[in-house]
Amino acid sequence: MKEIFSSERRQDERFPIESLVTISDGRRFYVESLTDISKSGVGLEALQEFPTSSKLTIFFPSNSRIKIEGIIRWVCKKGHMHRMGLQFMNMTTKQKNSINELIYGFNNAPAI
Repeated sequence: MKEIFSSERRQDERFPIESLVTISDGRRFYVESLTDISKSGVGLEALQEFPTSSKLTIFFPSNSRIKIEGIIRWVCKKGHMHRMGLQFMNMTTKQKNSINELIYGFNNAPAI
């Protein structure tokens, strides 16, 4: 399956990041890697494959734990890993503000 990254499909700018997050399918919890973040979703790299249209909850590590529902929009197998795009769903104003703070924090973090 090909990854599609055409600019017409992206509504929000994505920012590359390297961070671990916890995701849950309602039965189990998994610790996976974020590859990018935007105001409307994230890119994930995971050992576990979740089919397109899977509904997941993503938990962001921060001072105040951020928990957001999302849906898998695309999946691409890359070796033994799976790259996936998760679109946020039904976000509250508080969740939107938290994501904006995360993006601002990642984007303005000092280089190591």
